[in-house]
Amino acid sequence: MKQRIFITIISIVIVFIAACLGIYYGTKKVTYKAIVEGIVIEKSDKEYEPRLITSYDEYVDFLSEYNIHELVFLTSSDLDNNDYIIDFINYNEDLKIDSIDIDITEDGINLKYVVNEVIDDSDEYLMYFIPIDNGLLNDFVFNKREFEEK
Repeated sequence: MKQRIFITIISIVIVFIAACLGIYYGTKKVTYKAIVEGIVIEKSDKEYEPRLITSYDEYVDFLSEYNIHELVFLTSSDLDNNDYIIDFINYNEDLKIDSIDIDITEDGINLKYVVNEVIDDSDEYLMYFIPIDNGLLNDFVFNKREFEEK
């Protein structure tokens, strides 16, 4: 009899702990989401400057800086074939990127986005991954970003 009461109490405690963990993880605020074009993140006081990623280790470290290390958007084979420029642009769910032109000049990299609408201000950034050929850029210097509304 005592053993049955003990097992019942342990079962109730386990169910209660599982319910609490479910509520905690279910209501935990997620500050990012993956979409086809990249990763949408909420703006905070972090630095949002474009950068060049040339290896999978750099990519994993980069995602850790933004506390999204558990999300795998690129694989190691993606980074075997390409380097990636990671750019941050204002985002809302209506934004559609038709194309992007990369112009490499003596002053640095110029990015020209062709979009359906220009988003001047928002609460979110799109972390946009732009593939380029491996080794194309020795020094990465970002110069300017332009938007053309189509």
